[in-house]
Amino acid sequence: MMSRAVSFPSNSILIIAPWLQGGGAQGALVNLMTLLPKEQITMVVLFKGNRNHHAIRALVSSYTELDFPKSILGVWHASRALKKYIEKNNTIYSLMRASHLVLGLISPRILAQKRLAATFHQLPSQDSEGVKGKVENILVRRGVRGAGLITAPSVRAIEELNEQNIGSFEVNKVEQNLISTSASHPKPPRDGVLTQPRLLFAGRLTEQKGLDRLGELLAETKVHVHVRCLGDGKERKRLHELSESISGHTIELFHHVEDITEHLDWADAVFLPSRWELNPLVIWEGRARGRATVGSSIEAFKDLSKSGPMLLFSNAAEFAEIIQNISEQSDLRNKLFHQALDSYKRVNTRSLIVQYLAG
Repeated sequence: MMSRAVSFPSNSILIIAPWLQGGGAQGALVNLMTLLPKEQITMVVLFKGNRNHHAIRALVSSYTELDFPKSILGVWHASRALKKYIEKNNTIYSLMRASHLVLGLISPRILAQKRLAATFHQLPSQDSEGVKGKVENILVRRGVRGAGLITAPSVRAIEELNEQNIGSFEVNKVEQNLISTSASHPKPPRDGVLTQPRLLFAGRLTEQKGLDRLGELLAETKVHVHVRCLGDGKERKRLHELSESISGHTIELFHHVEDITEHLDWADAVFLPSRWELNPLVIWEGRARGRATVGSSIEAFKDLSKSGPMLLFSNAAEFAEIIQNISEQSDLRNKLFHQALDSYKRVNTRSLIVQYLAG
């Protein structure tokens, strides 16, 4: 379910991303950009390490990767190179905190002449931990100071932005990430007792996602669990080694997948053992197909449990109990299926970002 495309006046839009690696923020951006006029969009990606971004490149008239290292010096060089792009465009959309950080080194006089929107895709409290995070916040605050719209897909994130004096109560708004959905009907849950419950992970294979704990979690689980992982990242080698050595369970690895509909229909639940998150796109993609999420008991997921089905665990024993219940209780799977679909239907798909960029 997505908003209809908006008619734009003559306008030039600069979209700034720190990197593109196929994660949820990128997925949300792709769905937003399908509503924007391609001929008016210039996109600049600031840092090295980009992959899985073919969908975005097809949605812009001009695409540039500056390819700077993710370092203090790289941030400074990125700001110098970015300046000429900012000067040439009327409207700017800054995606993610690292982009806002670079904007903080641009002259406020230049930014004051532009219409600026910015989005945060992680909890501000997580991003600003430690001395480094607090110092970065000074530049982040400076970079988005003139923004007419600042969004995050979470009430908690907006509250934290307000508490940290990033943006203001007037411009800080909750906006649910847009997702694209299949025209096909969601596949109903499987019947009867499941001898091999199926879990689907989709996202970047990084420490944040907690997949390094998968062996520990499965060791406590008596039922044979089939885990399918879609994505790329530093943890891929570790997961491959685990898939080769583990017994009694199946771990199946895929590279990044643009359309995960068939994988969601295959699964009994989405799986996210994350250490920290905000509002992962895959949860809502799962809900749109009637799939609940099995996830770690972090604050962001406790928040999301208020809007739809989240089966949360704090340790391996609790994970094992959840899997046992899913595998044995057909009525539970049916209940979660309908709860997931209902929660997705309640999502407001009107995009404040698209309306703002339209001018």
